[in-house]
Amino acid sequence: MYGKFIENTAGYEINTFDLPTSWEYIYENKDILLKVDQFGPAYAQANPPGDIVLFKREQHQKYSPWLVHIVTESGECFSNFFKPYSTAIQPENVRIQYLPECARYGFSHNGLRFETEIFIPDSGIKVIYKFKAKNTTDEARSVGIRPQLVPYLNQAQMTPWDKYEWYLDTKCRLEDRITVSSEVLDPSGQSEKRRCACLVSDGKELSGYEISLEKYIGFGDVLAPDMNYTNDERLYAYPPVYAFAYDWALAPGEEKELTQVFTLDDSDVGCYFEKEQYLAEKEKRKAVFDRLFSKNRINTGDEMFDYYANYWVPLQMNWVASLDRGWPTGMRGARDSAQDYTALLYTDTDACKQIIFKMLTCQRRDGWFPRQYSDAGRHGKHDLREYVDGGVFFLEFIWKYLAHTHDFDILNEELPWLDGDDRNTVLEHVIQAAEYYLKADNIGEHGLCKIREGDWLDSVNRAGLEGRGESVTVSQQLVMGLTYLANILNHIHYRGDIQKYLTFAERLAENINQHAFNGAFYNGCFNDNGQWIFSQNDPDGEERQYAVSNYYAVIAGVAKADKYEHVLNVAESLRCDMGYRLFYPPLGGKPIEKVGRIASGDTPPFMIENGNVYNHGSQGFLARALAVMGEGEKLLDVLKWIMPYDQSKHPTEKVLTSPYAITNCYQQLPSFENRSLMCFLTGSIAMAVRGVYEWMFGIKPALDGLEIAPCLPAGMDCAQAEFAYMGKQYNLSISGDKVFLNGKELMNQRPDLITGKMVWYISTESEV
Repeated sequence: MYGKFIENTAGYEINTFDLPTSWEYIYENKDILLKVDQFGPAYAQANPPGDIVLFKREQHQKYSPWLVHIVTESGECFSNFFKPYSTAIQPENVRIQYLPECARYGFSHNGLRFETEIFIPDSGIKVIYKFKAKNTTDEARSVGIRPQLVPYLNQAQMTPWDKYEWYLDTKCRLEDRITVSSEVLDPSGQSEKRRCACLVSDGKELSGYEISLEKYIGFGDVLAPDMNYTNDERLYAYPPVYAFAYDWALAPGEEKELTQVFTLDDSDVGCYFEKEQYLAEKEKRKAVFDRLFSKNRINTGDEMFDYYANYWVPLQMNWVASLDRGWPTGMRGARDSAQDYTALLYTDTDACKQIIFKMLTCQRRDGWFPRQYSDAGRHGKHDLREYVDGGVFFLEFIWKYLAHTHDFDILNEELPWLDGDDRNTVLEHVIQAAEYYLKADNIGEHGLCKIREGDWLDSVNRAGLEGRGESVTVSQQLVMGLTYLANILNHIHYRGDIQKYLTFAERLAENINQHAFNGAFYNGCFNDNGQWIFSQNDPDGEERQYAVSNYYAVIAGVAKADKYEHVLNVAESLRCDMGYRLFYPPLGGKPIEKVGRIASGDTPPFMIENGNVYNHGSQGFLARALAVMGEGEKLLDVLKWIMPYDQSKHPTEKVLTSPYAITNCYQQLPSFENRSLMCFLTGSIAMAVRGVYEWMFGIKPALDGLEIAPCLPAGMDCAQAEFAYMGKQYNLSISGDKVFLNGKELMNQRPDLITGKMVWYISTESEV
């Protein structure tokens, strides 16, 4: 309807500026994160997610902070992204291409062709901006080129009494090229934290420049400024702009190019002004993504599913590592990091190791992890609300890391604590993460884990503030986490008491089945009022089935085969025309005390997770449970609900977001039915990675080898996967009930550590 996927890469071509919403695409190299959409660059941050924001589009603004005003000889004025101007003027031959290595924009108007290319290199805090104008007529033409960038250059969230412009000292220098630089001063008065941002622009045919935003705008606005050019050399205390004027005369068929480089480091940028060197940098960047896309690949015979899984899923997973779910606060969620980086293990184990270290240095001595920890480390600002699920997610993450890498030496590394400078080994940190949950004060009256201020479902934030409430989901996760811990300890021949963890897990599973299973499904939580929530009879009189506690019962091995039908019935009851809901009906119509904002009316019905298809928990966790239950047809169906490309499931005219972007949820809000929310800001991307490789193809590294537990739909014959493991490439082929690894049929089986399900197994020492 609006464009098309580009073959053999994670690319998309858009053929109109008139999209229903902002269709974003991300560029990042770990030093910088850049968001673009159909209106051009929208947001850039240095060293994401914790450093300064370089520029940003404010909410509901359509235009880019960095654009080129084009003034024709007839007096028409429009931008290189066109849409922000009068809809009476319509461009021709619009082509916007998002490619992993660069973004391209182009259109024609009144005999002129305009093209823009946005690029970030392999490393460094730089954005390269190329603008071209071509005369496609037989007559000479003149055109005014007026590029402008409105910088921000401060922390994303400043204190209320500060303004970003108070900490910027901007100067201009004109040599072969023109350089406008802003020294970024430090609000805390620490001169060593000062930075310097520069915009370097072509000097040829320059007719003027402006660095004062106020003077440049005049009586207009940023979208339609008066375009004053005073050539002042210095500005501070008032908002800056990097604005330039060029006057181009174009002969018939002639094309001219403007290059600008915005940078926050002091490395030479001259190579980006030289055509051959610039093309070489682009090829170098493209090769990075070619390597990423070649690490893991599948072939199921479903062409579009394979394309999306092979290109778009790994690319978005890479973005997540820098986006941190998209919140520019300088903090990372402990739960979010554990889940996201567990999926990143399939492509970047080094990044996963570093995040383990950072998480553990922000862990409290008693084993608890903050709700969110500072990306700056243990001495940064943390979110210390007493959510209790960080540790159980971490226990799975560390086991998965060891299984993917066999890097057992990491367990001997010594790290400090959030609340103490004394250092203990990673192993001691890991053990303490489990011990937190075993303390008598953290176990409730049903023998389940106390929920305190919350678990995975953030909006249940008041169920356990008084110390009585319990979380069914965290209890299930702990059963699994303790099993993982015991496996680690056994593998390294730990001399302490390992059996106590397995005994506790067994007793905890019994308590869950005895108290939380109501005969039809698993309740969600128990609150301080002594009431079960997400139960057959909630305090508002509704029966309310909750996806997560039911799916995790299967995932953690708490629910055995005799309860699978109950869990499948829950999934079926939650299915709707946009996928699988998190729970239903929504909460809040009749307020319930001591649950949280989702039941008090402060998260209205059908907003975000409240009664909607919440992609991560309702569909991601379901996919994992279906794999355990061997439901291949249902698993493939759910994965296609997670992925947005299928127009029969997520038609663009309903969801309005791009068909390439995995989203947080699909809402049923009045007047906004089926609208999707928050592209890329979701754990669903990690669920898609694991859904394809770990749950569908069953590629499951273990501490002593590799397990294969495929769950494919009937009729999907000869499915294949290529994947990287321990520095080697493997080819997996599945035909009926036979599994081949690098052409050799696997013959050995053993029970899965968590569920007891029989899986194919090959040891580390085997030659395959």
